[in-house]
Amino acid sequence: MSIEKNGCIYKLTLKLKIKRGEYLMGIYRFNTGEETIELPLIPDVKKLYIEPTTNCNYSCVTCIRHSWGDDISHMPWPVFSKVLKDMEELPNLKTVHFGGFGEPLSHPRMIDMIRTCKELGYAVEMITNGSLLTSEVAAQLIDIGLDYIYVSLDGPDDDSFSRIRPGASFEDVTRNIRMLQTLKKKMNKLTPQLGIEFVATKTNFNKLPMMRSIIDDLGANRFVISNVLPYHESMKDEILYNVDANLEGFGWESPLLSVKASPNFQLRTQRTCKFVEDKALVITHEGNVSPCYAFMHNYHCYIFGRRKAMVAYKFGNVLLQSLGDIWQDPQYAVFRWGVRNAQYPSCVDCRQADGCVMAQTNEADCWGNLPSCGDCLWARNIVVCP
Repeated sequence: MSIEKNGCIYKLTLKLKIKRGEYLMGIYRFNTGEETIELPLIPDVKKLYIEPTTNCNYSCVTCIRHSWGDDISHMPWPVFSKVLKDMEELPNLKTVHFGGFGEPLSHPRMIDMIRTCKELGYAVEMITNGSLLTSEVAAQLIDIGLDYIYVSLDGPDDDSFSRIRPGASFEDVTRNIRMLQTLKKKMNKLTPQLGIEFVATKTNFNKLPMMRSIIDDLGANRFVISNVLPYHESMKDEILYNVDANLEGFGWESPLLSVKASPNFQLRTQRTCKFVEDKALVITHEGNVSPCYAFMHNYHCYIFGRRKAMVAYKFGNVLLQSLGDIWQDPQYAVFRWGVRNAQYPSCVDCRQADGCVMAQTNEADCWGNLPSCGDCLWARNIVVCP
């Protein structure tokens, strides 16, 4: 059975029954002008990033909220329930990560969300600022089997911590982390394992070597370092990736750090999208399905000092379509193919970028892509996330 659409052939080839549901395996054929590409349309999603809320009790200087006009609200339970239903139709799904641009623990039913995903057999991760990690919450997270918890810790002391998080307490957050680790021992549990995320700026970079002792003391076994992506003009001169910064000589020979991730501090030629390579998608608190963090919301940011307006882009909404159908939509499949094969311009180091109208927004680029990934710093491994 074949369906012709916009000059391309969408060929439904086989109907299969699998353990978690029923789906159509298809092939989408299109011509690049040089060759014909056939893309298998299968629900092979491996990871979901779910944004439970855009609410947060902090006002960090590095936060996207300083440049957006999107609503601040929690994911409604009917939206999450629909996501749960659709997850059962994704046979390759392994991991659910709760994060996005809000504090997950501020959602009144965050524990229920994690518990339900664990009951369905998935590995579950969460990132948090750590301030709401009370003893009661920690005990519940341990009991329901949360696999990984990442805590944002952008400095080894109260001075560096409060510079990024005005009014926040370094002592409170680290005390909460230690309490979590103590409860794990009392409950004879190994999870959730602990990861620490550090967003590097010019202001806190000199404190980075001190993080090793903090990490060991807290018992973390993952340390994720990311460069800052400025969302406000006041932060655009805080970037390190236009200077000669590196991590050499910092000595990360910690026996506890079995896994670590660190960014590039210089622009590299290679472009690799973690979201595409990991077969991941992102679900916003409203149920919109975006390909990555960069396309989740409307905001502006600064790429090497150049202001860029980012317009949210979605391939569907879970209340209107299933996750499987959205993932297998030919438009989304072609988008992933283009990103995977770097079929988009490199606006970051283009000599014409400063005067280019198209580079002022992500809506389109000079290669005809809608939307454009040309300025993506995640693809350059400059900005890193768990």
